[in-house]
Amino acid sequence: MKNSQFVVFLLLFVNLAAHDQTWYVSGTGNDTNDGKTEKTAFRNLQKAADLVQPGEVVLIGNGIYTNSDKGNGSAVLNITRSGKDGAWITWKALPGQHPEIRPTGWAGIQISGSYHIFDGLRVIGSNDSIVLLKAQEDARKPKPDPYFNTNGIFFNGRGKKPDEKPHHLVIRNCEVAKCPGGGIVGIEIDYFTVEDCRVYNNAWFMRYGGSGITTLNNWAHDDAPGYHVVIQRNYVWNNKTLVPWEQIGKLSDGNGIILDVTDQEQGQGATNPNADAVVKPDSTKPAPAAKPKRPEWKGRALIADNISAFNGGSGIHTFRTRHVDIINNTTYWNGGIVGYPELFANRSTDVVIMNNIITPRPAGKVTSNNRNTDVKWDYNLYPVAQNVLVGTNDIIADPNFIDVETDITKGNFRLTKDSKGHNTGSAAVALKTDITGKARPKGPGRDRGAFEQ
Repeated sequence: MKNSQFVVFLLLFVNLAAHDQTWYVSGTGNDTNDGKTEKTAFRNLQKAADLVQPGEVVLIGNGIYTNSDKGNGSAVLNITRSGKDGAWITWKALPGQHPEIRPTGWAGIQISGSYHIFDGLRVIGSNDSIVLLKAQEDARKPKPDPYFNTNGIFFNGRGKKPDEKPHHLVIRNCEVAKCPGGGIVGIEIDYFTVEDCRVYNNAWFMRYGGSGITTLNNWAHDDAPGYHVVIQRNYVWNNKTLVPWEQIGKLSDGNGIILDVTDQEQGQGATNPNADAVVKPDSTKPAPAAKPKRPEWKGRALIADNISAFNGGSGIHTFRTRHVDIINNTTYWNGGIVGYPELFANRSTDVVIMNNIITPRPAGKVTSNNRNTDVKWDYNLYPVAQNVLVGTNDIIADPNFIDVETDITKGNFRLTKDSKGHNTGSAAVALKTDITGKARPKGPGRDRGAFEQ
C-alpha cells in the first residue's frame, strides 16, 4: 500500500472509531473519570453532553441526577450539540437500570439540537413538595420562580435562527411525572416523535398554562410528505393546571395531549379552547422586536394508540393546527378542571378523528367544533349521544372497559368480550400496532380504541 493510501485509510479508520464511542454516566461515577467504560463513568449528565459527538451513545446508569441551577434556561441536562442524518446521538438507560433526573430549575432535560434519541429515562419533578398556595402567590409576582414552573423534557427552538431550529427528535420509553410545568414540550421544532412514554401529574403549579404532551408553533424543517409529528402508544393522565395562566388570569389547558398553533395567522393573540379569553398586547410595554415568520407547516401529525385520562383539560385536542390524524385513542373523564370536551379540534383544518373511544366525565362533552374546516369524524365510540360531529359509523354505547383506575397503568382499559368496540373500526388510516405493540387487526376487523384484542 502506498503511503498516501495508508494515510487516507488511517484517517478514515480514526474517524469511524471516534464516532463509535459510547459514553457512560452513573450515580456512582466521577467527572474526573474518562467516561469510556461503565467502571470509569462520569457522575454528571452535562459532562457527557459537553463531549458527545454525532453517532455516539450515552448510556446512563442508576442514580439521582440533579443540580441547584435556577438561572435562565437552567436544566439538569442542557443539550445544544446536534447529531447528523445517519449519525444520531442516543441517550439511553443502561439495560435493566432506571436513572432518575430530578430538576429544580427550568427543565429536567432541555434540547436545542437536532438528531437526538432519548430512551428509558425518568424525569420526576418537585410536585410532592410544592404547596399550591405558594405557587399561586408566586404566579402574581413579576419574576417567575422556576421551582414552580419546571418542565420535564423541553425541546426548545425559540431563540435559534430559522435554519437552526431543532428537528428529528425522538423520545421513547420515558417516564415524565410530577413536574410543576409541562411534561414533554416541543416548541418551534419539526420531526418529533413521542412514543411508549408515561406522562402524568404534570403542569399543576406553572403560570403558563401547560399540559402533559405539547407541541407549539411547529417550525417546518422541510415540506416532505408524511408524518412529521408522531405521538403514539403513550399513557397520559392527571395532568392539570391549578394556577391561572398569567396572560389571561384564568385556569387554562392542563390537557393530556395538545397540538398547538401551526397556522400562519398573525397578531390575533392566543386564546384558550373555551374562547372566553384572549391574550392582548401589553400597552404599557414597548412592542417586541419582529420575529421571523414561521414557514408554513405542511407535514402531517399522527396521534394514535394513546390512553389519555383524568386530565384537567382535554384528553386530546388541536388548536389552530393543520393536517392531523387522531386515530385509535382511548380518552376517559377529562376536563374536570377547565371543562373542556374529551377530544376535539378547535380552529383547525384537515383533521381526521377516527376509531377513538371517547368517554366523557359525568356531564362532560364528547367533542366540540369551533371554527374548524375539513374535519373527518367517523367510526368513534362514545356512551352518550351528541350532535356536534356525528359519523355514519359511530357507535353510541358504553365501551365496557375491564377495569378503570385513576392510575391508568394499574387499571385495564381493554374492552370486555361483549363490547361493541371489537372488530368495528375503519382501516382508512391503518395502524400496524396497538398501544402494546400488538399487530392490528387481530380479528375480522379493527378494534376501536387503543387496544387490539
